Amino acid sequence: MKTRKTEVSGFMNSAKKTFVVVDLVNDFVEGKFGSERALEVTKKASKFLSERENDLVIFTKDSHIQNDPEFKVWGEHCILGEWGSELHETLFGIPGYHVQKRHFDAFFDSDLDGYLRANGVSHIYLMGISTDICVLHTAAGAFFRGYNITVIEDLCASISEENHLRALEDMKRNYGVTIIKSEEVD
Repeated sequence: MKTRKTEVSGFMNSAKKTFVVVDLVNDFVEGKFGSERALEVTKKASKFLSERENDLVIFTKDSHIQNDPEFKVWGEHCILGEWGSELHETLFGIPGYHVQKRHFDAFFDSDLDGYLRANGVSHIYLMGISTDICVLHTAAGAFFRGYNITVIEDLCASISEENHLRALEDMKRNYGVTIIKSEEVD
């Protein structure tokens, strides 16, 4: 029986790759902002991640407090401790480190950067929801902190395909992100 060599609780990085999985939480998959495309991407991401032995997986979870200022723009969603802010059930059983975040950028005001640096990570693979909001802003956060970034386009989703494609192009142009498909990950 093979076991995953990365430990999510301690300092150890024998991982080959690091995957930052942005906000595959209930409200973005099947809840308030969910869609068939988001569910499809989440299922595909689950299958992809379950086959990635020896790789480091980090799940970010949009988790807002009551009266969060972001609600003025998007309304209430992903309330900390409630169903909407929990990982979608298709990801249950996939080992990974969980990062709660309150902002579009998963690096801002969270322990993501510290965790990556403690594990010697310099290159991250991003996937998740929404390509044009939280994935885009997390790519910016990674860029400004000096990480090399690859975005797995078919493991990302947006409310519209137009927004998805525009965000991919923006990340490539502004942050030097490499854009690939999941089957290109070795």
